[in-house]
Amino acid sequence: MTERVLPDADTVEAALASYDGPWGAGARVLSVRDLSTGLGQAAVLRASVAPPHASASPWIVKILGWGRQTLLDSCDRLLDRREAHFYASGISDLLPSGLTTPPAATVFRHHDLTWLVMRDIGAVLQQSWTPGSATTAARRTALLYVPGSVRPGLLDAPWLELAGYAAYAHHVPAGHGNLDALADDARLRALFSPEQVHSLHACLDAAEDLGARAAELPMTLVHGDLTPRNAGLDPYGALALIDWEHVGVGPVGFDLGTFVSLYRAFGGNGELDEPALLEAYGRAVRDLAGTDLGPAAALGFATAHLTWGLHLRLGPGLTAVRQGLNRDAPAKLAAHLDDIRSGCLRALSWAPAAGVDALHR
Repeated sequence: MTERVLPDADTVEAALASYDGPWGAGARVLSVRDLSTGLGQAAVLRASVAPPHASASPWIVKILGWGRQTLLDSCDRLLDRREAHFYASGISDLLPSGLTTPPAATVFRHHDLTWLVMRDIGAVLQQSWTPGSATTAARRTALLYVPGSVRPGLLDAPWLELAGYAAYAHHVPAGHGNLDALADDARLRALFSPEQVHSLHACLDAAEDLGARAAELPMTLVHGDLTPRNAGLDPYGALALIDWEHVGVGPVGFDLGTFVSLYRAFGGNGELDEPALLEAYGRAVRDLAGTDLGPAAALGFATAHLTWGLHLRLGPGLTAVRQGLNRDAPAKLAAHLDDIRSGCLRALSWAPAAGVDALHR
């Protein structure tokens, strides 16, 4: 993909002027700031937008397909368009009380590109996560079960992601290669013991079987990338979610697994009691479904750790380190390696729950 120069304030203002949106006619764009993470395929900007005769307010502007390829190297052809489908479909309007998305989300075309513009909820997302707020998030995450139960045909939309647990399975060969290379790398050989390396290889080998079991579980609408960076609790206790590029259909428990997997890496404070969080989620989804989905949720939760979590860490996560990521920033490198180690070991702890024999390969 050819890298583009990010649009300036005048370019964004011209795009907003081309569509009759909630920002109002004649709105001025006073400034733009690049928020692109480098991981997605969209330019993400925070724009200060001032309607006529009103104070400026912050908006998020996404220009789909205005990004670049990264080590994540997504094989998902719909990744850069799925969030626009999500908002245009009206699914966000079916989310029950307790779940919210950014207000005034608007999708339109301008100069042959799709633009997605919404109110900025950065103040909600910048909160500090704690084990207590994580428990609230677990209960609120269960509410994603509601849209599919109210309107089952909703989950048949062709643009929804259907196997998020396999979203990064194409990195499994790289994960095996990175594990094999640890012994010859003085910086990394102490990351895992030989027994742990063996078990991680076994878990990578189990990806296809894990996916097959996950596909048989009760399904729910899933955010697909529910991490602490993409979520916050608003002043009323509702779980606010952004970045719906991976929205899809997945096993119950999966979204909670992704949240827990990256909790510490993305700034969460304190140690999480994962079984207790899973129990809180299970009780909430049981009340919604009218049946006990606890065992299924446990398998979906474990699958998130053992596929999505492992594939990201052992594939692009370790590859980035071996290519020099944070080589001149020891503290950042140490934090990155600590997340790889702790995340992989937590995943291994869930292997028995997922029926994976991590001791044999």
